[in-house]
Amino acid sequence: MSNDPFESVVITVTLSDRKLAEVRRVFKNVFYHPDGKVPEEHLALVDIWYTSWLGLPKDIKTISQIPRTRIVQLSSAGANIFLGTELMKSDQAKKKIAVCSSSGIHTLSIPQYIICNVINLYMKLQIQFHLARTNAEWPSRDQVLQHAGAAGQTHPGNRCLYGKTIGMLGYGHIARETARLFKAFNCNVIAANSNGDKRPEEGFRLPGTGDEDGSIPGQYYSTTDPESFKEFLSHCDVLVASLPSTPQTTYMLTESHLRSLPEGAVFVNIGRGDLIRSEDILAALDAEGGLFGAVLDVTDPEPLPSGHPLFTHPSVIVTPHTSGSFEGYFDSGADVLLAQGDRLKQDLPPINVVDPTKGY
Repeated sequence: MSNDPFESVVITVTLSDRKLAEVRRVFKNVFYHPDGKVPEEHLALVDIWYTSWLGLPKDIKTISQIPRTRIVQLSSAGANIFLGTELMKSDQAKKKIAVCSSSGIHTLSIPQYIICNVINLYMKLQIQFHLARTNAEWPSRDQVLQHAGAAGQTHPGNRCLYGKTIGMLGYGHIARETARLFKAFNCNVIAANSNGDKRPEEGFRLPGTGDEDGSIPGQYYSTTDPESFKEFLSHCDVLVASLPSTPQTTYMLTESHLRSLPEGAVFVNIGRGDLIRSEDILAALDAEGGLFGAVLDVTDPEPLPSGHPLFTHPSVIVTPHTSGSFEGYFDSGADVLLAQGDRLKQDLPPINVVDPTKGY
């Protein structure tokens, strides 16, 4: 990083008046262009960008158009779209521009999405909601049991979280806050990462969230050690995947991995859809002793084509990649921008810097 002051910011997302005023107090020049149309005179001055997950405007093709730019702060946790642009493929841009994510803000929404939908499946609420809304009448117990595939049981397939083992596949900000919340239900938590080691939480962290020292999981496992990974899966009553899309994670999970889970496990994917093929999820759902259910905010392909069997499977909850969206989203991302400003004034390096070789 250059020692020149970081004085000028261009913002291409919509902020509240209150948050915009906060940003103006931290940076000398704030150029606010929520329509994404940035005049050339501002392109020549901007040191830091705060943008959507898409990154810089499409008409910026070369580094010469933005000679002072040294940080692009994305509003998203993922950076693969922007890193894949022609601009960011250039060696010059890779050396000069630090791409930073807003990882850490999604602890406000995704963990509660995960827990509420595991409970939905455990209580078969999605079926009860569907029957009541479709028929506009009080669903009978037999109707719920039939649609839940639990005919002949004395309860509508309900389960409790108490004592269940929650396996976190990936242990970043989202997983750590999810783990913290699951502990309130007296769940056991285990985690798997590339090396199987305990690590402190890094980057932007909202006060009161997460697992700062990595102490919540009772055991860590390695995803790169087949035996360790298999043992991890064998304990997971609920498997929560929060991995980014990288060459290493693409189709990392298969049907055989899901079949390694305990009978009646739940699979949750809020990371990226290309972690596992949809056909493998369906096969694991329909296998004898297979999955109890699946919660999918991301899919392969994405979006799912119309008529795909995952949409109508009684044990699946599919949402259109919305778990990370919440009220005041861009304002929360601006908190990361403000943290960047504070660090830069102290001559500290930026936070949440994405490794281009890893994609996160």
